[in-house]
Amino acid sequence: MFTERDKIKEFTEFFVQKPETQCMVFKNNNYAPVGASVVMTYQYNLPEGIEVIYNKWYVECFDMAKRMELPGVEHHNKLLKGSGVNIRSKKSAYIFYGKEAESIINACELNRDIESCIVSNYNKIVR
Repeated sequence: MFTERDKIKEFTEFFVQKPETQCMVFKNNNYAPVGASVVMTYQYNLPEGIEVIYNKWYVECFDMAKRMELPGVEHHNKLLKGSGVNIRSKKSAYIFYGKEAESIINACELNRDIESCIVSNYNKIVR
């Protein structure tokens, strides 16, 4: 039987892929950088009134940093340890971990150029 938690997960994975879903990515200053990696917060606002938030490690110019063997590159593109994917709706809020979290993240980032979004936001902040 489908629980309310299962329903919101499935609903989110389906509707987050819509082009009108707003995506915002910003550096999370609550966490200290580890070598070349920093924590970025990903926030998606679905038109249906659902908000998806998660924190992932990010390394700018990952391929180059990996070739240079900089510390912290091993964290790149991984969910912040101990955190999960938060989904909030008008009625409820849930946190998903492990494989459930990965499946939601994959749905969120499918057909989105997150790298360009991060770099363009960073350039706007620097100016």
